[in-house]
Amino acid sequence: MTRVGAGPPRAATIQSGVEPVLPDPPRNLALSNIDAFSVVLQFTPGFDGNSSISSWTVQAQTARNSSWITIYEINAPEAQSILVKGLVPFTTYRLRLIASNVAGSSTPSEPCKEFETIQARPRHPPRNVTVRAVSATNLRVRWIPLQQSEWYGNPRGYNITYRRNGANDSYHSVIEDHTANSHVLNNLEEWSLYEIRMTAINEVGSSHESPIATERTRESVPSRGPNDVSANATSSTTVVVLWGDIPAQDQNGLIEGYKVCYAAITPPPRPEQKKVECQPIASNQTHTITLTELRKYVVYQIQVLGYTRLGDGALSDPPVTVRTFEDTPGSPSNVSFPDVTFTTARIIWDMPEDPNGEILAYKVTYHLNSSTQLTFSREFLPSDRTFRATELASERYYMFSVTAQTRLGWGATARALVLTTVNRAAPAPPSRPVIARSLLQPHHITFSWLPGDDGYAPLRYYTVQQKEDGSTWQTIPQRVDPFATSYTAGGLKPFTAYQFRIRATNDIGPSRYSNATETVQTLPAAPSKAVEGLHVVPITTNSVRVQWWALSDQYWSGDTRTGGYRVLYQPLTDFPSPLQQNMKQEVPGIKTEEVVLMDLSMDRNYEISVCAINSQGAGPAGTPAVVWVGEAVPTAPPAQVTAEALSPTEVLLNWKPPLLSQQNGDLLVTDSPEEPEPGRRAEEETEVVAATATSHSLVFLDKYTEYRIQVLAFNPAGDGPRSSAVAVRTQQGLPSAPRNITFSDITMNSLVVSWDAPHRRNGLVHSYLVTYETIEQDERFSKQVKQKVTERRLAVGTLEEEVEYRFSVRAVTIEAGPAAEARVRTGPQLGSPAPPDTLRLETTPAALRLTWHNAASGKGPLLGYYIEARKKDDMRWETITRTSNGILEEFTISYQSLLPSTAYSFRVIAYNMYGISMPAYSEKVIVTPSKLYLEYGYLQYQPFYRRPWFMLALAAGSVVFIIMVVAILCVKSKSYKYKKEAQKTLEESLAADSDERGTLSMDLYRSRQNSAGSVGALVSGAGGPGSGGTLRRAKPPPLAKSPPRPSPANVAYHSDEESLRAYDDHPDDSSLTEKPSEISSSDSPGDHHQNKRGVNDTVCRTQSY
Repeated sequence: MTRVGAGPPRAATIQSGVEPVLPDPPRNLALSNIDAFSVVLQFTPGFDGNSSISSWTVQAQTARNSSWITIYEINAPEAQSILVKGLVPFTTYRLRLIASNVAGSSTPSEPCKEFETIQARPRHPPRNVTVRAVSATNLRVRWIPLQQSEWYGNPRGYNITYRRNGANDSYHSVIEDHTANSHVLNNLEEWSLYEIRMTAINEVGSSHESPIATERTRESVPSRGPNDVSANATSSTTVVVLWGDIPAQDQNGLIEGYKVCYAAITPPPRPEQKKVECQPIASNQTHTITLTELRKYVVYQIQVLGYTRLGDGALSDPPVTVRTFEDTPGSPSNVSFPDVTFTTARIIWDMPEDPNGEILAYKVTYHLNSSTQLTFSREFLPSDRTFRATELASERYYMFSVTAQTRLGWGATARALVLTTVNRAAPAPPSRPVIARSLLQPHHITFSWLPGDDGYAPLRYYTVQQKEDGSTWQTIPQRVDPFATSYTAGGLKPFTAYQFRIRATNDIGPSRYSNATETVQTLPAAPSKAVEGLHVVPITTNSVRVQWWALSDQYWSGDTRTGGYRVLYQPLTDFPSPLQQNMKQEVPGIKTEEVVLMDLSMDRNYEISVCAINSQGAGPAGTPAVVWVGEAVPTAPPAQVTAEALSPTEVLLNWKPPLLSQQNGDLLVTDSPEEPEPGRRAEEETEVVAATATSHSLVFLDKYTEYRIQVLAFNPAGDGPRSSAVAVRTQQGLPSAPRNITFSDITMNSLVVSWDAPHRRNGLVHSYLVTYETIEQDERFSKQVKQKVTERRLAVGTLEEEVEYRFSVRAVTIEAGPAAEARVRTGPQLGSPAPPDTLRLETTPAALRLTWHNAASGKGPLLGYYIEARKKDDMRWETITRTSNGILEEFTISYQSLLPSTAYSFRVIAYNMYGISMPAYSEKVIVTPSKLYLEYGYLQYQPFYRRPWFMLALAAGSVVFIIMVVAILCVKSKSYKYKKEAQKTLEESLAADSDERGTLSMDLYRSRQNSAGSVGALVSGAGGPGSGGTLRRAKPPPLAKSPPRPSPANVAYHSDEESLRAYDDHPDDSSLTEKPSEISSSDSPGDHHQNKRGVNDTVCRTQSY
């Protein structure tokens, strides 16, 4: 109770004589009237503990906070429902209730079911809305985004409302990215003050508006010219121009002055007169000017523009035209004499280049050049521009004068000299032009020359050509006066080498070009290009970094040694002054690209411009940049950033903020998946937290996904540097359902089921749980089967025929996830073939032969058949074989594939790519032979290659083949041994003394002479009478006189290989064919000696050849 009165009472009941105890927790929590900020919690109170309940405490758990926190307390002892207030819209809650009495508090109740509060308008608009001018037509708006819990619903973004100060129309710009913190407004009016407000938008509506922020766009050039432009001619060479003000909304800044631009349009000007000339007026108070030195009787087009310190604005439109007054004409042009003889001369001319009015007549006057006493004159109509003078003196110079007339009188006179002769020729070229070094300029070169012989025809003009270093000759279109002896070439590039040459032209034609001048180089000049790429960034609250693109060497006009940059800057006001009158800083070096400006005034807009300079001067100024000084982006990232996965969808971040001097703003948290699953694209997401926070939970993340997380600080000046990325993977969760369950190889009682991996695995899938059961319940076979597999397919057998099954597949990580289901029916499918017809069985002693007729193949060709058998007492069919070689009409099954002494029934099923047919059954039951018969009895029906006689014959043939191979190898071995012994004998014979070698040579020679007789004797000895069937060598005939013995020097000795070849060349020689063993056993010692001599004779004969 206070002085004002009594407050609300609080009552408590207690039973005397009964000790209070802790109350029991409430039961049966239920929810109703779920609102954005409240919910009605209904419950059944528990035992009160012998005392009234003093308070009810409501605790909540949210998706962002897994711990239970107290959100509401109320004193209502008899309450069975509580209106829980202070909830956050669009938030998922679970509530529990605690009862308290004088003894204490009960344990918490069981939580209620999870619920979500409904959406509401955003809690507040974006905060700290600031606006800065980016350009003359753009404003940058920055703000602090709403945190996720402040949206109170599904965010739709932000709405920026802006209008020009003093205008009634407002414009809107919607930013759909709810995490954005800046936006640029485009296409605004130059130099205009704007008011900006912002709201946050969700699915329910908009927040209230933020406070108004104002900013003026930057100054620019006028977008329109002055109004009421007029022009009046006051003479043949002067025009007075008047104009009004530029509309205020189009001035775009402070008008510093005007420019009157004019150009001649009628008659069409000569090339050198086509340029537009502008007369500046350096005052915004002057609105009139008199243009002087204009061409006479010419129509001029005149426009006026205003300019600010940033440059020229748009020209006035439409342009005004005015004609200057008529005047006397200029001199006729292009006077020449195409035909000249000793007594005549024909003169021609063109209209004056400056007619200054309408030409009414021409007058031609001529006389001897040495005297003016005899002067002849004649007038012509304006259409007649030729005249032939006759009765002239031979080889004398005459002076001709031509004058044009307008309404105001005769004009200037054109004079031309001519020599009456028939010996005219083209002129000689002028002398080589000479360039004076003292007259060299960066953009001009002056040279002089001496004229050549005119060829008895006076010169009419000179033509000049110039050549830039490394290019070709270019003709200057301007004609040079024939009496001139010097010329200044303009429009040249600084610090560039040039050459010049000249030729003369008379009435006959042009001369050759003169010799070219020496190569000379123009002087250096100031840089020729404005600096581009200017960018200014605040780095502290009183300093900025100025960056630009360095100029290439070609734009420094030859002076790169002294080149550098000049940075001009000044604080902006509503009436800024030209930059040249303010602060500046020079930076040496042509490759320099940045500088830091220090000690600037805070909370001011600065205008900054950069131009290139060298010792010759400053180059053109570039477009200035404007920057707000007083705000700086954070210079350091948050430190010690850590990330910890709390659940499959939540990661807890912790960090230490930058130093206060480096921070100056709220924190922006970015997270992006680093390794997305196949088919998912990595996208960066952003969340905003308060600058005072040092931890934050990222929720609703993808399960078992690796994230790369960075934390950065930002303020109205922009984003600071990001912290080093930390990687964290969320914990494993339940996978999504497998995809695309398909069935293949479906038969009457089996199939293969396969599926694809879940779209979101949410962990390591280590197995799959496959469950299948029949759709219709049947007491005979209805059951549910579960099987765990590691692959994404399963072959299922022992199914019931033509029964529909339901298959479900679940992926398993930490636990099994949701199931994907599909149905299938065993037996034929849509598009399956028709069953075969007339299945017949034929038995043979060793096999069973099945024959059938094929029916329609269905939607696809037949691929093969299932041959199935069933035992007599069994209910299930077993597949004996499955063919895959296309259409068949018979098949043979060996008894070896079946059980002996068993009764079988058979059926055949055709299949194509769509499925199987219905079975074709045989009514005949086949009993297979016994086991004893299968092992012995059927051997008589074995094929020939399994019969014993074939095995014996194959073995005998193999033995014979082996014996033959061994014999061949032995013979080869003996032959090799004989060759070795013969070679040894040959070597011994070569070592004999020279006398014996000579005797052996003669014996060999004689034996060769009687070789035919020796062969005959051998034959007769072998088969003639009295031979006794014994092959013996015939005795050689007695030697006659011994030949002279050759000296060792006359014998040609050869290598052993050549001797061996000589031995091998006569294998049939009787002295070499017998084996040494046979000779030693059957022949006498004398025969052995003869045999040895024969060998030596053979060797000696071979050597003598």
